[in-house]
Amino acid sequence: MSWGKTLGCSVALSFISLTGCVQDSPPPSRERTVLLLLELLRDEGPEMRRTAVESLGKIGDPQTADPMLPLIHDPTAIVREASVLAMGRVKPTATHKVIGLLTQALEDPTESVRQAAVVAIGDIEPGFQLLQPVIRLLQSSDVTIRRAVVKAFLQIDASQLIPALIAAGGDSDTEVRQGIVAAVGEWGGGAVSPWLRERLAQDPSPGVRAEAAYRLGMLSDSDTKAALEKAVAKDPDSGVRGWAKRGI
Repeated sequence: MSWGKTLGCSVALSFISLTGCVQDSPPPSRERTVLLLLELLRDEGPEMRRTAVESLGKIGDPQTADPMLPLIHDPTAIVREASVLAMGRVKPTATHKVIGLLTQALEDPTESVRQAAVVAIGDIEPGFQLLQPVIRLLQSSDVTIRRAVVKAFLQIDASQLIPALIAAGGDSDTEVRQGIVAAVGEWGGGAVSPWLRERLAQDPSPGVRAEAAYRLGMLSDSDTKAALEKAVAKDPDSGVRGWAKRGI
């Protein structure tokens, strides 16, 4: 049995003892378990690396974040996904390095890794200044990356990102536009009502117009009410009319 496999067995026994099963020897310390898991991050087997990083994520010690960072570039997608999710769970201090790597994960060719990055960014909640690399991805030529970025902005306080989101609101992809409308409506407050009314009146996609109607329904100014009433009377899509009617 290889050294990595031996460590894997030791870690497994450690977790069994920690859950309260009867053992002949005292349970290992938390520090010992963490050290074993950190060793396994370099194991030659991808399943072992994934298990180790997932376990570190469950332990939740922010000090283990740095050794996990290289796994975001692991050649195996399941390891990259697990490392990104674990990064969110340990909640390290948001730094340019950490957010830079999560930004790279948003560009990963594997969908599950991109979605893991969305979750991790929401867990870590980086400040506005650290999000500049993420904002730039709204201009990516890859629509799947733009979709992931918009989902990430729904997970955090994006109130300072409203101008950038509105600037990207004419995206060619319906899903991206709908996500932008959702994020702007979620974080923009009453100040974005005119822009949401414009989306309700002009966007060619029923999904985007319905999202705008739903978000406008949370506001109460007279112009918003008039826009919703107009949508109820004239929008060609029954779903849009339904959401507009609910918002009045």
